[in-house]
Amino acid sequence: MSTPDVHSLDPISLRKVWPHEAHDFTPWLAKHIDRLGATLNLRLEQVEREVHLPGAGRVDLTAKQAETGARVVIENQLELSDDSHCLGLLGYAANTEASILIWIAQDFTSYHKSILEWLNAADTIDVYAVAVRAYRVRDDIFVADFRTVVEPTSASSRTTKRTTSTLYAGFYGPLVDRLRREGIRPVGRGGYRGQYRSFQTGHSNAIYSTGFPDGRPTVYLELKEEASYTALVRHKEGLDLAENTVWREDKPWIELERDSSFDLYGSEEDADAVRQWLGDNILRFREVFQPLLDQILLVENGQ
Repeated sequence: MSTPDVHSLDPISLRKVWPHEAHDFTPWLAKHIDRLGATLNLRLEQVEREVHLPGAGRVDLTAKQAETGARVVIENQLELSDDSHCLGLLGYAANTEASILIWIAQDFTSYHKSILEWLNAADTIDVYAVAVRAYRVRDDIFVADFRTVVEPTSASSRTTKRTTSTLYAGFYGPLVDRLRREGIRPVGRGGYRGQYRSFQTGHSNAIYSTGFPDGRPTVYLELKEEASYTALVRHKEGLDLAENTVWREDKPWIELERDSSFDLYGSEEDADAVRQWLGDNILRFREVFQPLLDQILLVENGQ
């Protein structure tokens, strides 16, 4: 019995298989997302193409990690990694509630790999760099595969666990998106895996925020200076606020607590109701307090 001929696969240009990144490669990747997931040990679902993320621009693909519900953002290109795609990825890291970022390219420079490794070392988001290859089998038959170039150091322990951090990230995503659309941006990514979120007022010494002390959804206006708080108190009478709004005496902030607690592991219907309540009341706080903040804080800063 003769030994069959065994030939090696020779890579070909990715453009030979997918001439156009957005029109050819992105649809193919969306259809074969399971192949990418298998490479990264992630089960990906709810794939959407060309999604606009408020504050972060348009991304090639978004998905959810099946086991945890974590948001996944996927950026792809058909050449060697470049600065424009890297900058886009950094923008997604800074401005979204995504828990996982995946950058796909023909290959990655050592410079770009070092940036992704630095992001992973910060332990606030999981970042993957994935090289894609294409091979010709016959004239009109091609094969492709993926190779992981950079991955989170703790990826093996986090890929399938539904933790409090991933659940809060999933809970907050739609709320942050809603507030962005209303012109209220989050303050960086600080504490994004926890129960609290902070939002900009336009002044460095005042923030709107949300949290769940003792499991109760709460919104806050936090002032960093006692004098600013005292100035607001002078305008307290006549403000259109809920009756149970509390003006703290021990801290320079104002808070409003929902009258029922929230179970993070409960139903999506309950989560939607709590998100609605938090969003409505942050917007109410802005409507009531923003003109006063602008007046008081601009005067204090000598403007």
